[in-house]
Amino acid sequence: MPEGTPMDLDITYQKIPMRDGYQAEIKIYKDLELLKSMGERGLKAPLMLTAHGGGWMVGDHTVEEGVNRYTAKETGAVVVSIDYRLAPKYRYPQQLHDYYDAFKWCRENSSSLGIDPSMIITCGSSAGGNLAAVLPIMARDIGDSGIIGQLLNSPVLCHPKFFPKDKGYEYNSFVQNANSAPDVYANPLLVESVKNLPATLIQISGQDPLRDEQFAYADKLREGGIPVDVELFPGLPHGFYSFPQLEATTKYFKQSAAWAKKLLASKGWNP
Repeated sequence: MPEGTPMDLDITYQKIPMRDGYQAEIKIYKDLELLKSMGERGLKAPLMLTAHGGGWMVGDHTVEEGVNRYTAKETGAVVVSIDYRLAPKYRYPQQLHDYYDAFKWCRENSSSLGIDPSMIITCGSSAGGNLAAVLPIMARDIGDSGIIGQLLNSPVLCHPKFFPKDKGYEYNSFVQNANSAPDVYANPLLVESVKNLPATLIQISGQDPLRDEQFAYADKLREGGIPVDVELFPGLPHGFYSFPQLEATTKYFKQSAAWAKKLLASKGWNP
């Protein structure tokens, strides 16, 4: 992690039940001192629910460790990272189901977590950005509520017919049949209506082969009246934030936290 990454946080791990009985691990980040102060004012913390990157095939909580720490410290939100099951052993929609089940569990256990279930931001990078983009669509379609924002870093968004060849092996490991009819819950760019989707930040790397679909999704959201911010990191590749020595990595962490903090302030959360 870059120098200056917040370390004075309370971090705990917990196993929570998925719909099939599997116990998935979550990692919970809290700024206890700030949360105590806000609690004394009768306020519950927002929730930022994180899905890590790794092409749906690799990765764990550590992938998003830096940004999770920054957002927890700078926003005062409770950050929850879900260690979802990975492909190719577990195929789509298992990863999405695990992420959605974590969302439901957090809402149902909002009192013990100390969160406001009506103040949730989905967050993720790359494959995790895919899950973070799909969850608000699925929740809207099902009739669940509480998601006010989606923070998407280099998200995977497109139909496999347009998937970059050098990334195709990841998609083929994720879905059962990449040639089957497209599923909007795997390809959020295909969603017919963006009505009632939340405010969005899309962070785009200039040399990312997925760049164009990210710009296209931003345009689609804007055309549907959804507030969208786009931040471009020119000349940088997909996953650049894995290199802590880059100045851009620290910028990415701080930018994510600043956007979330501004959104939460607009909803009345001012720690």
